[in-house]
Amino acid sequence: MSISRQLLNEFRPFFRMFDESFARSPAFMRGPFDEAFFGPSIAGGQNQRFSRPAVDLSEEGNKYIVEADLPGVAKENIDVSIGDGGRSVTIEGKVTTRSPPADVQADSGTTAQTGEVVTSNATNANQQLSTERQFVSNAMFSRTVWLPKTVDAAGVTAELKDGVLTVSIPKTEDKERVKITVA
Repeated sequence: MSISRQLLNEFRPFFRMFDESFARSPAFMRGPFDEAFFGPSIAGGQNQRFSRPAVDLSEEGNKYIVEADLPGVAKENIDVSIGDGGRSVTIEGKVTTRSPPADVQADSGTTAQTGEVVTSNATNANQQLSTERQFVSNAMFSRTVWLPKTVDAAGVTAELKDGVLTVSIPKTEDKERVKITVA
């Protein structure tokens, strides 16, 4: 292993701390116009959690386990990839949220097709006759986790359950060290 790669591996936790500290701006550093011009994901609104989801990395026997909090994200909107020669895992995706429709209840009126008079009682369920979407928000997220050693990309499995993405990544054999018999 080269000295530069060994130094990068040793300093990786410090780089990670730098990266994470600048990714989320604290409230006192936000300007009054951030939300108006850059949206809530930059200004620290409710969609900020999707710009960099919280991730845990653990080691269990011969595999690494990456768990990411992705509440409300459909599995069709998530991409997981292994990169950098098997040294990193990247989780990317998007979340589309819509404002809830307004509760509209008709007291009396006529239907457009039949002309029948419709009246509603307190016992009838609410009927949504018209709605206008207040807003549609598309939030993109991406998170790359650097792994301590190279991994086998072919054996990676991912499962989304209860808003938590669990990625199981098998380790590879250490190919840098080869025992040579002396003749």
